[in-house]
Amino acid sequence: MGRALVVGGTGPTGPSIVEGLLARGHDVTVFHTGRHEVTELPDVPHVHGSPFEADDITRAVGAGGWDVVVATYGRVRLIAEHVAHRCAHLVVVGGVPVYQGYVNPGSRFPYGVRLPVREDSHPLVAPDEPRFAGYSTGPIRRTEDQVFALGVNGSFAATYLRYPTVYGPRNPYAWEWHVVRRVLDGRPWMILADGGHGVHSRAAARNAAEAVLLAVDRPETAAGKAYNVADDDLLTVRQWVQLVARAAGRDLELRSLPRELPSPGLAMSAFGGQETPTSIVDTTRLRADLGYHDVVTVADGLAETVEWMLANETAMRATSTTDPFDYAAEDALVAAYDRALASLAPQAAPFGAGIGRMAVVQTAKGR
Repeated sequence: MGRALVVGGTGPTGPSIVEGLLARGHDVTVFHTGRHEVTELPDVPHVHGSPFEADDITRAVGAGGWDVVVATYGRVRLIAEHVAHRCAHLVVVGGVPVYQGYVNPGSRFPYGVRLPVREDSHPLVAPDEPRFAGYSTGPIRRTEDQVFALGVNGSFAATYLRYPTVYGPRNPYAWEWHVVRRVLDGRPWMILADGGHGVHSRAAARNAAEAVLLAVDRPETAAGKAYNVADDDLLTVRQWVQLVARAAGRDLELRSLPRELPSPGLAMSAFGGQETPTSIVDTTRLRADLGYHDVVTVADGLAETVEWMLANETAMRATSTTDPFDYAAEDALVAAYDRALASLAPQAAPFGAGIGRMAVVQTAKGR
């Protein structure tokens, strides 16, 4: 088919992207730092350097031409500038934090993102969006704008894939480990913020890679467009935790604490619970334009993820996470919360007695 350059390639989606490109007949080269070589990556040429530094990009990538460049990592603005007029199609992996209200839900009215989140109607963050919860979303918007502007001026056909939370082996942000480690530690329960009733679109690594490959397959259709990426199925955080725990070998009792109360339950989210409680992205465009459908189910994708974690337990335990795994502090917090609930019982009693079901259930009116 042609020459393909994959920037990154060793993360959760990288090996599947490389495998897919090879299966399509591309000659593939991988450009990454070299710090994270993985045995799962097919045997293709590697060039090493920093995808975050202009000089390293120039030295490693050189002045050659590419039929397609897939950028999953690095400083995309620098990569895009370097491959401008040197590649036919640039496919970039971005993320849903580019949508206004995802990271800072209080910035929108009504609160949070508009559901479902559509590429063509939901507003994006401003290019100079203020930093929030320790995270800057403005650069994501500026990068998208620059890539599409280069596409408009004929530098290449430009396509953006907006990833949600991705799960799979080798994920550097392995939220499932918060559950798996508790199972391994013999912990009988864990805390969920607001009972884990929020819903967030997610994507198995192999499904996210499939979306990238479909964009590569159809450059004429995908040019100039951004696509939401997500699994077919949606789960609450509570359902997610239940599936992960069972895949790890044991069910956990789940305790609910309010999101306003700092707790390990907030570690299950990328932004410490300060992001929108629910984010469901619309993938209609991805399906209609590119023919997307899941290549792995949620259950199978989670099973692969947990199996990898169990096989790499030592490495996982050494990984820095947002969860302190301070079980003594958890016990003390939940005990104090239970006491506080008990003390509120007299004040709650009138509502418990006064709130009942409707006299005639609405859905039964036609009986």
